[in-house]
Amino acid sequence: MKNKFAAFAMLFMAVFTLASCLNDDTDYVYTDDSAITSFSVTGAKRYIHTKTKKGDKDSVYTISSSYTSYKFVIDQNNNTIYNPDSLPCGIDAKKLVCNVYGLNSMTVYIKNLKDDNVGIVSNTDSLDFSEVRELKVMSNSGKFLRTYKVKVNVHKEQADSFFWAPMTKNADIEQLQNVKTCAIKTAEGKDRLFLFGTDGNNTKLYVMNNGQTWTAATPKLNDADLTFDANVCKSIVTKNEKVYICNAGNILCTTDGNTWEQTGNATTIKTLVAASPLRLYGYNTEGSLLASDDNGATWTLATIDSDASFLPTNNLSYTCTALRTNSNSYRVTIYGTTATGAMAIWGKVDEGNKYSENQPWAYYEVSTENKHALPKLNNMSVATYDGKTYALGTPDGMNDSNANLYSSKDGGLTWAKDTTLTVPTEITSNKENASNTPNMALTVDSSNFIWIVNATEGNTWRGRINRLGWKKEQTDFTE
Repeated sequence: MKNKFAAFAMLFMAVFTLASCLNDDTDYVYTDDSAITSFSVTGAKRYIHTKTKKGDKDSVYTISSSYTSYKFVIDQNNNTIYNPDSLPCGIDAKKLVCNVYGLNSMTVYIKNLKDDNVGIVSNTDSLDFSEVRELKVMSNSGKFLRTYKVKVNVHKEQADSFFWAPMTKNADIEQLQNVKTCAIKTAEGKDRLFLFGTDGNNTKLYVMNNGQTWTAATPKLNDADLTFDANVCKSIVTKNEKVYICNAGNILCTTDGNTWEQTGNATTIKTLVAASPLRLYGYNTEGSLLASDDNGATWTLATIDSDASFLPTNNLSYTCTALRTNSNSYRVTIYGTTATGAMAIWGKVDEGNKYSENQPWAYYEVSTENKHALPKLNNMSVATYDGKTYALGTPDGMNDSNANLYSSKDGGLTWAKDTTLTVPTEITSNKENASNTPNMALTVDSSNFIWIVNATEGNTWRGRINRLGWKKEQTDFTE
């Protein structure tokens, strides 16, 4: 017991001694650092524009919601704050409730719009961020004041809105039949479009460099004038930002439509039907499907998993999309009609990795239970856009006024008339070309514009879903 009391006494004396050392003259050290560490929009009003139930009048209603899922980037190097993903269209940026936090619970101030006075930022009051605002934060030491420029981005257009814009009309392309169009990206990063079509005897080529007007190309091979036979317009593919054609068995390529190169000696290839960044595919004079991994210099027989009679030989078009799951791998799909006039779709995965296996071409057999198969379309063009496959064409036996855009979400297995993208209302025409065949073509460029050409009228349209044209802001910063 004596030992316990002795220990307690010693502990009491130690506490008393430490307490006696404390006094009101203790100096505290406050940090000189100052920073805003978090910014979010916790409340905002959004005005939604819609139609009445009858669809004949515009209507607007308001919702209030939190938008904390829209992350704000704080660039501490440049003292800027902004949201790379803009708030939805219709947000009232003049009345935003924001949560703003400073380092070590520092008070954050906002500069007035009309003068240099500042006020304390409250997490419950609405603030006007319709223009760039200044936020200020003082270090706890009171020695350093840091100012941030804050820009709250709000979309000025609806994300999924789409409209067609007409380009300059060109009467010269009205002579063309069986038109095909494609697009590549130039070395300068711009989009260049190509339009091929026959004049009854030969294939003519027009190029669009400015996104507005078609200009007749002057093709040359080794400085000599180059003439394209009538079958070239059926034999056009793109590979690694070059356009490839088969002209009388010769595989030619170009980047500008004027200067052409021959990739090898004359071949037995009759028609180019598809391409990926890895290979070209084409039919030879015997109707067999061949592949080339050296840009058309040499060819080998491609493997197919069904009878060759199911291969499409007319009205050909194709798509090529990169796989998200595998690098250097692409899904290539061929569309067209067989020798008997039946619609046919074939596809394969084209792989370029070292130990990858060469997959055969697979025939997409249409089940009798499939009520949403792609209908037979004349002068068909196919392209991938916004995660879907689009097919433009005119149902068999009809004219331009019956042209439609069909879309597929499953790589070409099932189709429906698209509700977001429809053909331009002005595209229909009562004028008939000499062969009474539809003369429309479809393509997509690297800027996410989708293009439609109606050669019968000499018209061209382009459109883009708004969100596909939005700029992506920087989100990572280094010293």
